[in-house]
Amino acid sequence: MRAFIAIDFSKEVKKQIAQVQKQVAIRSSKGNFTPEENFHLTLRFIGEVDEYGMESLAEAVEETGERFRGFDLNINTLGFFPRGDKSIVWVGVEKSKSLEILFANLEKNLMRQGFGKERQGLTPHITIGREVALKTSYDKLKAEIDMQSINVNVNSITLMESVRRGSKLIYKPVFVQKLK
Repeated sequence: MRAFIAIDFSKEVKKQIAQVQKQVAIRSSKGNFTPEENFHLTLRFIGEVDEYGMESLAEAVEETGERFRGFDLNINTLGFFPRGDKSIVWVGVEKSKSLEILFANLEKNLMRQGFGKERQGLTPHITIGREVALKTSYDKLKAEIDMQSINVNVNSITLMESVRRGSKLIYKPVFVQKLK
């Protein structure tokens, strides 16, 4: 099973992110755009694990959530990871001490369960498109996009399984831990 731990969003937040995505899509000649139902903020990508590994991951998620209070995040940045003439396009979150502490606690609990430390740390973003070929420059696109702040109430963390059905990725919640 291919697993990751994420902050999932309400349908309303996903709709708001989709509005930004639509603005990018109409200014692109092509791209593989993330389905609205798959929008999430990855806290930690795990990769392939067996059933026992999923149980250990669920324990780490539970331990993290039991001791952590809910908090707010603001999605307010449009960004790009350039890959030649195409890019990964994402929306990012305002710097958040609460998010950093949540990530650090999750890392500690994952290590206790036998998972190695994340080498790259946390780069909080929500991927809205892959292999996107823009019709304009990054700077011009950022100036044209109406990126208003999207408030997110983080009240749970979710262990997800990534399942491929044909060419479609489906993210299935395996375990959801509410925050205090």
